[in-house]
Amino acid sequence: MRIAVGRFGAESNSFNIESPVSRVEEVISGQELISKNIGKRTVLGGFLDILGSEGITVVPTLSVWWGATGVISKESYEHFKAEMLERIDEAGELDGILLDLHGAMVAENAPDAEGTLLKEVRETVGEKVPIIAVLDAHGNITDLKVEMADALLGYRTNPHIDLYERGKKAAQLMLSLLKSKAKPVMLLKRLPMLGPNLGMSTWAYKEEDEKSLPFVRIINHVLELEKQPGILDISIFIGFPYSDIPECLTSVLVVSQEDSKSASEQIVNKLSEMVWEARREFINVRPLIPVDEAVEMAIKSPEGPIILVDTGDNSGGGAPCDNTVILEALLQKGAEDAVFPIRDPEVVSLAMNSGVGSVIDTSIGGKIDRRFYKPVRVKALVKALFDGKYIIRGPSHGVGYEHVRGNLLPKEYWKKANVGKTALLEVDGVEIIVSEGRVGMEQDYYKCAGVDPSQRKIVVVKSHQAHRASFESIAKRIIEVDTPGCTSPSYKGLTFKNVSRPVFPLDPI
Repeated sequence: MRIAVGRFGAESNSFNIESPVSRVEEVISGQELISKNIGKRTVLGGFLDILGSEGITVVPTLSVWWGATGVISKESYEHFKAEMLERIDEAGELDGILLDLHGAMVAENAPDAEGTLLKEVRETVGEKVPIIAVLDAHGNITDLKVEMADALLGYRTNPHIDLYERGKKAAQLMLSLLKSKAKPVMLLKRLPMLGPNLGMSTWAYKEEDEKSLPFVRIINHVLELEKQPGILDISIFIGFPYSDIPECLTSVLVVSQEDSKSASEQIVNKLSEMVWEARREFINVRPLIPVDEAVEMAIKSPEGPIILVDTGDNSGGGAPCDNTVILEALLQKGAEDAVFPIRDPEVVSLAMNSGVGSVIDTSIGGKIDRRFYKPVRVKALVKALFDGKYIIRGPSHGVGYEHVRGNLLPKEYWKKANVGKTALLEVDGVEIIVSEGRVGMEQDYYKCAGVDPSQRKIVVVKSHQAHRASFESIAKRIIEVDTPGCTSPSYKGLTFKNVSRPVFPLDPI
């Protein structure tokens, strides 16, 4: 058998002011795609392990990832889509195709960018070649994606820690389908709900806290339902509301054998009902706290670290990372022993030119996205400078969670990171880490700038979920702050143009 594998995707935030995006974070192809993923806990690594164990010939195509960013430019999307299709076409006769997609990619000319890719892949290989894709839990599941693929499998964890396992499951399903020659059936049901990402979490540092999470309860039910005869896979997709396409909703998808349609319908309806009934529980499990109240809570806390989560400026959700509202509150309220990250290339350049030990008088932040916040004027001491290249030794988002509780992270989990040139400033007891690129969401980012988060009273992170693996072990408390911005969980200031209404939580339903 000859099975092609590849990766293609982005998490597109349509409210990102920096769109359209042409720059890609990673492009690899051919044998490099295999060498960089074999033995790794990635979706592609899961594909490769199963195919290798069965002696299948793997045909590597292309792996291209734009990252968590804005809408992808037409030119960039069309260029890499054409390369992917060319590689599949040149591969010759294939028995199957396994793809690692995201599911929330939007291009200028293709609101359902990955659905369009699947359509053109199908046109290239024909109807008889099965196509199976693994998608992020934040994937937006369109009718086109369902029509063009034989099976779609979503991550079941948030933060995402089961990429490898879902890759293995997809490859196992592919081999099963090829042996049986049976075509599976997918049944999709979308809910009128913008998935509340903060509350639809499946992980907590304390196991007793994890067991109490409402989405964990539902996923456990998924695992039981999946044991029924004829049921091949079940996914609940949170969706990515910030894509602002008609289908950026929470959805339930069941993959089953042809003769199990009745059971599949019952499961879809049952799980949809469970998710819908839990919608307000999701909202309340990790409530958003107003900025001033959150900062006062952190200052008054007898000990730290208190983690303040800047949810409106989530580095992992396509936000620009230049939100200043928490910084402004920290300075106004006289906070001390606090550290705050922000993106501002102009200030980094000024600090680099001025040098360590100098004092710079400048406006910081609020220059990329001026819709929600403004720059803050500061006189800052330049404490340190570095190139922004560091190693994420973890644990971090997506890797190493099984080692969080009391174990060191093995070297194979380490990842290289680069946030661009970075300066550490200090203003009245508040340290400010200023980077050229989007800021990091793990302790290693702060440490490489010269700050140990475990030794600070107040630590601000620009995130939704991705900080938890790194910070929950040191935090006395984590407070999700209701900040404005293009990843605001309360959607303050965001004008949706394409989502069908009414929809929860924007409307009273």
